[in-house]
Amino acid sequence: MTAGGYSPSMGDTAGARRRAVPGGHPLRDEVVAHHRRQRILDGAAVVIAERGYRQVSVADIVKSAAIARTRFYENFASKQDCFFALYDASMAKALQSVEAACEPVEGEFPERVRLGLAALLAALESDPAAARACIVEGPAVGAAINERFERLIGDFAALLRRGRTEETEVELPETVEETVVGGLYWLLYYALLEGKPKRIGRLLPQLTEFSLIPFVGTEAARTATAAS
Repeated sequence: MTAGGYSPSMGDTAGARRRAVPGGHPLRDEVVAHHRRQRILDGAAVVIAERGYRQVSVADIVKSAAIARTRFYENFASKQDCFFALYDASMAKALQSVEAACEPVEGEFPERVRLGLAALLAALESDPAAARACIVEGPAVGAAINERFERLIGDFAALLRRGRTEETEVELPETVEETVVGGLYWLLYYALLEGKPKRIGRLLPQLTEFSLIPFVGTEAARTATAAS
């Protein structure tokens, strides 16, 4: 037996069962490998969301994913390596959802912002364990995640900047989009940390108004939010 209560032979047997499909045709090795990797990431998301990054070990992830420890190390070098894979995949999915929602829209800036934020919240709601693991527990990794965090803020800020075609009445700092996205991150962080609201989609009006204020002013932001 290995740590987590799973032996290599158990993992191999489970793998053999997963390869069998109706009709007797085996799944391709790359398909099995993909599903096994995703199973590990899903297990990691659940246990990290429940216990916190620093309190979780590889053995905990192995147990949560119900896989053999050897399978874990076939895919990841360490707990941190696994977490970074989860973080990268989850944040890329969120970014793609936002881009798909707001890029085709030919409307005013406030509406594009609202649609982008709605898509972001829907993506986070679709996998609450991954959302909490990445957004709340990401900072617990320490300095090693800084580069990824800065890249994430920059990618979302670039989307916001592309959507803002209108000139503002006052001159804004060059990094205003990064400041707004950073603020959104921490609003989401505290909402997920406290579990309020349980349905994160209810934050849409608050986040929309927050995002618009620097560009259109408080009153216009409230009006645009109320009208949506």
